[in-house]
Amino acid sequence: MDEPTPADLKARFPGFAAVADAVVQSALAEAALQAGADWASEADIRLGRLLLAAHILTLDGQGSGAEAAAAAAGGFLRMRSGALELERADTADAGPGALGSTGYGRRFLELMRRNVPAVTVV
Repeated sequence: MDEPTPADLKARFPGFAAVADAVVQSALAEAALQAGADWASEADIRLGRLLLAAHILTLDGQGSGAEAAAAAAGGFLRMRSGALELERADTADAGPGALGSTGYGRRFLELMRRNVPAVTVV
């Protein structure tokens, strides 16, 4: 399988176009640790790595999407100082860094469920 490149990620997810290639490559390398050769579909491996890298970048506050802006602001969508008003993003009980906390992570979870068999302990 050919490894996805920063250009591939930026073409698939244009919200990361302004992110430095070295930063994107680092996220792709981290994603490769979780979306690996043990997956059933080679096409899903590539997409999984792109999605997981986008999730990682979003949590790091990179990119131009609303989720990245919220992550950069500590998970808040809106903050106000006078008569303090804070609004958190609704992440359906996803903890910090959890895959459910971004759209990219949720899509990655779907792929992972399809490609990695569940383990049964007897």
